Amino acid sequence: MKKEMDMLEDKEKLKTNNKKKKIIVTTVTTAVVFITVGTGVYINHLIKVKNYLSDLTYDIVQESYDNYGDYSKSKYQDIVPENIYSSMNYLCSGSYDNRDEFIIYVSNQSKVNTLIFFLDTAESKYTYEIKFSIKGEEGYSYGKSTCTVQWKLDDDNVWRVSDFDDPP
Repeated sequence: MKKEMDMLEDKEKLKTNNKKKKIIVTTVTTAVVFITVGTGVYINHLIKVKNYLSDLTYDIVQESYDNYGDYSKSKYQDIVPENIYSSMNYLCSGSYDNRDEFIIYVSNQSKVNTLIFFLDTAESKYTYEIKFSIKGEEGYSYGKSTCTVQWKLDDDNVWRVSDFDDPP
């Protein structure tokens, strides 16, 4: 009888242990699924922000070039300060303020590469190449440079240009 009781007790312990193992396996599996899905959502968000800022940087630089840095013609005034916008115009040359005075031979802007830091700051890099002359003058000017646009996510959840670097 004691042997039967011990066997019955052992059987109950096994059932309890199996239930605990099932609970642990279920909990761990659920946690892994949530972590995997969360990581995927996070990575997808970063990719979207990276692509958004890369496209936006390209558009702002192109518009500044097209407008010859004329801030009053910009549709990006709410996200780019005037001094930075004007600096992004890579066709800037001395005191010439009329784009019609330029003869452009080469004008290229590379694909923009954006890196995101700490979810609220980012950096977009691109290279431009320009070769032009000024009507009525001898020779031409050539420039090639890699520029960096600094982005900052503000309290209103809007990405704004915070700095610009165009090394000489």
